[in-house]
Amino acid sequence: MIVAVTPNPAWDVTYRVAELVPGTSHRVPDVTGRAGGKGVNVARVVRDLGGDALVVAPVGGLHGQAFTASLADDGVAARLVATGVELRQSVAVVPEQASGWDGGHPTLFNESGEPLPDGVWDGLVATVAEAVGELGPEVVTISGSLPPGTTENQLAELIGAGRRGGAAVLVDTSGDALVWAARARADLVKPNRTEALGATGTGNVHDAAAALRELGAGAVVITDGGDGMRYDDGATRLTARLDTELAGNPTGAGDAALAALALGWTLPWPERLRRAVATSAASVTEPVAGRVDADLAASLLARTDLKEETLA
Repeated sequence: MIVAVTPNPAWDVTYRVAELVPGTSHRVPDVTGRAGGKGVNVARVVRDLGGDALVVAPVGGLHGQAFTASLADDGVAARLVATGVELRQSVAVVPEQASGWDGGHPTLFNESGEPLPDGVWDGLVATVAEAVGELGPEVVTISGSLPPGTTENQLAELIGAGRRGGAAVLVDTSGDALVWAARARADLVKPNRTEALGATGTGNVHDAAAALRELGAGAVVITDGGDGMRYDDGATRLTARLDTELAGNPTGAGDAALAALALGWTLPWPERLRRAVATSAASVTEPVAGRVDADLAASLLARTDLKEETLA
């Protein structure tokens, strides 16, 4: 069982258009909406890989009602904390035809969300603690941005709710929140290259990983697109990458990686990292984030190379 926490979830809307041209009007023949947020993507991938997952998130408003119904329709288990404020919206504009400026990639518009009213964060922490106590998950994941106004102490309380219950806590976030998660002694932090360098002010991934460990993180995995993933626990460095980068939609690839890391938490790290790379690569072939073909992910394991370095 994986408890997947999304502190700042969203109602995801996708517009599919023939071509996206800045400064012009567009007709949108295809509009879809579903429950979104990085933790929701993690939970969906865990289920695709044959595991069990529980989403924990704060929601409210009309978008929150749609979010709740979407999870239920998809059979995703959830414990949701009522906020009394409207859930934020994320809009992805997906062109059928590539233009010179977007290269055919989706253009994303992410609302920042509303600050949580007094008591809601405490309710989120209590819900996580309750789920950990009742379900005994090996891993709690905390993914994505934080609601505006969230403090370092509040994030530390959320991480502590998982760790005190005996679960490993894996955090995928950025900016100040990444530094806070490391200082709160998360068992693993998993930024991408840009996030890791930006949060630590370093110039390369090795220095970034070292800085995050020095802050208190148990281990660090840094995702780096087609260059694979790098693991560093202070004693060992691992680098895993697929032999050939797959084309497709990279949105959600990091969430798929976190899902694989969580599911494989009891495996040796070389195997765990290779599975994360293979799962992340397989997710790129899916049209939407939060999905993965488990058979494809398994087949890509044989194409995932691993290098190991023992540190002095």
